[in-house]
Amino acid sequence: MSSKRAQGARLLLTLLLVTAAAAPLSAAVPDTDTALWRATNGLVLGLARAGNRIVAVGSNGTILLSDDEGTTWRLTKSPTDELLTSVVFATATEGWAVGQDETIIHTTDAGVTWTGQYIKKDSDQTLFSVISLAPGHLFASGAYNLTLETQDGAHWTEGKIPATDDDYHLNCAVARGNDILVTGEAGHAFIRYAGAWTPLKLPYDGSQFACALGADGSFYSFGLRGTAFRALPGARDWTRLVSNTQRSFFGAANLSNGSIAIVGSNGLLALFDPATNRMRELPSPTADTLSAVIEAHGGKLIVAGDDGVQLVDPSAEPGAGAGVTQ
Repeated sequence: MSSKRAQGARLLLTLLLVTAAAAPLSAAVPDTDTALWRATNGLVLGLARAGNRIVAVGSNGTILLSDDEGTTWRLTKSPTDELLTSVVFATATEGWAVGQDETIIHTTDAGVTWTGQYIKKDSDQTLFSVISLAPGHLFASGAYNLTLETQDGAHWTEGKIPATDDDYHLNCAVARGNDILVTGEAGHAFIRYAGAWTPLKLPYDGSQFACALGADGSFYSFGLRGTAFRALPGARDWTRLVSNTQRSFFGAANLSNGSIAIVGSNGLLALFDPATNRMRELPSPTADTLSAVIEAHGGKLIVAGDDGVQLVDPSAEPGAGAGVTQ
């Protein structure tokens, strides 16, 4: 063997040995050909806490459970293959999930087993949001001015918001006691006081997709192109918040420190602090759309969207903040 070829062979052997030494002895290669991998990496739209368990719902009736604050997940059997968009628990064990074709499913054991409660197959109407006002009293809203409500947790009554065009979708609902805020397309927003709906039109004609209730009783609405608004308790108008982003907001959740986590398009993850009226972006685990967020223990966040569920540590260096416009 020539001197140059011998040197080359020794160099190649050295590189191989270094590479082998650097590689972990038991590098985990995910098995992507399993139902669990597809579910945890597929479309997930709703998150809720059931006591110490996190429940996630999404495409094809997928229901995922995590008993370790989003570190690992398992699949549970679903009574539907319809898209599920939202999930809520009124107690640590009793919950409901809603979705396409006005599907409503129910659990009494913290999400382990589910039964169908309501469905209108091929109705072309999807429920986008479900909230609990009290044990047994639930409200859902959806496409084409659709509402559904139950006072006993079992029997649902279909309705509409009066004097509202049926072409508009009701994308989000949130409750303050017995009062309900619903936000949706074309800047439409409504509050139900004492059973009567009152328009609370937003100063923006784009769609709103997420909403939240602040610790002080303020209503918040988040939507298209980074629009964000707040209505103080008893107020009849909205204050626009500055988000410093053109990306759309699709989900929001209250955190234990009083701030609100918001997620959206292109992996948007942000925190809004009502005390300072400032919003700041956080490093995101994905560039795909995020649709839901929930707080995990230890200050972490669980986010869900187009590429499944992911656990995020928001203690990483944040982005720049922004103030509020009066």
